[in-house]
Amino acid sequence: MSAQKAPNLNNYFSAAKQSQQLSAAVEEIQRLKAEIEELRNSGSTELEAQLKALREQLQSRAGVVSISLEQIQPNPEQPRQTFLPESISSMSRSLSKDGQLEPIILVERGDLVLFDGERRWRSAKNLGWQSLQAVIIPEPTALHRKALLTSLHREDLNPLDKAEAIVRELADNTGIDGVDIPRLLSTAVRRLNKQGRMSQVVELMNAAEPEQKQGLASLGLDEQEQAILLLLLDLQLNPASIDANIFPMLSLAVDLKAAIRESGLFGVHALALQKLSAKNLKLSEQKAKSIRVKTTQRVLAEKLSASQTRKLVKEVISAQVASEPTPPRRVKQISLATATLSKLSGEMFDQAEPSQLLELKELLTQKLAQIDEILKPQ
Repeated sequence: MSAQKAPNLNNYFSAAKQSQQLSAAVEEIQRLKAEIEELRNSGSTELEAQLKALREQLQSRAGVVSISLEQIQPNPEQPRQTFLPESISSMSRSLSKDGQLEPIILVERGDLVLFDGERRWRSAKNLGWQSLQAVIIPEPTALHRKALLTSLHREDLNPLDKAEAIVRELADNTGIDGVDIPRLLSTAVRRLNKQGRMSQVVELMNAAEPEQKQGLASLGLDEQEQAILLLLLDLQLNPASIDANIFPMLSLAVDLKAAIRESGLFGVHALALQKLSAKNLKLSEQKAKSIRVKTTQRVLAEKLSASQTRKLVKEVISAQVASEPTPPRRVKQISLATATLSKLSGEMFDQAEPSQLLELKELLTQKLAQIDEILKPQ
């Protein structure tokens, strides 16, 4: 009986194939266990060598095992930072009804650290479970990158988590301060769009790395811009789309970021609500935040679409601006007259005709009476 080749667990990092491969691994391990049991029951001493080989083979398979929840630690490099209560409740219902359908994946890092399956782990804790089925693998190099790749293209990874994870990956691999990365990318994208060359970058997404480097070098980008664009292409991300749709999440108001993480507000809705700023509303930051929070709550409660949210934001801004009293206009002639009077010196009065002074005094007296009437308390 020949030992069979162990499955390559690195392939589990492919999100699309993960479920199928784990299922195959479970079936193979169960088959090996059955063979061991059959050999044991046969009582044949001649098969002891085969039994030992099968045991070693099973041990090398990094098989599915039951792990106490207390032994499992969350991954500090997990790109997903948002775990909505509704999502955990939904997973809890699924675990209660159907049990654990797929094992979680843990990496060995002193402690057992979650690589994939944090929602299942959180839900199991809520249900009071004591353990979960898991596959344990050695810690891979570039753990954050592999975790990012498994979740980056999932539809349920919100754009705020995605933006922060991408910035972290770029900062770790380029040495550029994370605060500067969105600005550098935006500058490069705007310049390439203006030159009509952004399409050349998009065409490089499916090219080999040497071709990507050569293509970016021909676009007149500086060293930092090339490093950022090259890594985005390596992650199969369109730099223009990241600049327009993902990185703007980083500059959202704190209350909008909280609404994304705690209430499931969509990124496109958050960008629309961001327009309810102190500047646009002509209010203080505190009053603008109050209006924005109330509007956000309405968007969530009524489940408004993106277009409905944009329309609502326009209505709120229009209503607020219309309610503000129109400030008095600064009349140019008044300013000019004030400036002229301020230039009149005592020497000019000494040199003037008495009739001129009387005429000026009479005129000023009339104007002062009109001013007093306007300024009189109501």
